Amino acid sequence: MGCGSDNNNPGTQAQTFTVSLSPSNETPPCAPGVTSGATGSATVTIAADNSSVQVNATYSNLTGAATLGHIHSGTSAAPGPVVLPFTAPLTSPFSATLTATNYVAATGAPPDFATFVTALRAGGAGYVNFHTAACPGGEIRGEIQ
Repeated sequence: MGCGSDNNNPGTQAQTFTVSLSPSNETPPCAPGVTSGATGSATVTIAADNSSVQVNATYSNLTGAATLGHIHSGTSAAPGPVVLPFTAPLTSPFSATLTATNYVAATGAPPDFATFVTALRAGGAGYVNFHTAACPGGEIRGEIQ
């Protein structure tokens, strides 16, 4: 849930979301026969001037090392395109500051970082996830809302 925003002028304060990361949030779920006991959380903070998105995540009990991690554009109903990829190392605890230079304008996503951040501030427009070799589509995910 977001906090610290001014709904009349949403760009005036930093906005922070606390995200619960869970295998049960993955869409689609990990491959049949793979059981994950992973848990985690992330804090996603959008700068007051919308110039950056800070991600701090911790997770444990993945089926193996995280191979990919990112913020996707999209809702909880389906997988969405990667728009803000994380760079290695992806070990927990993980931290990254992402800006317009990191943004990937993917098909089905907002055309640019500014538009995506505006949608992200409203909640429900993106999610964080981490992938492993056993779960190449994603092992642990949480909606930014």
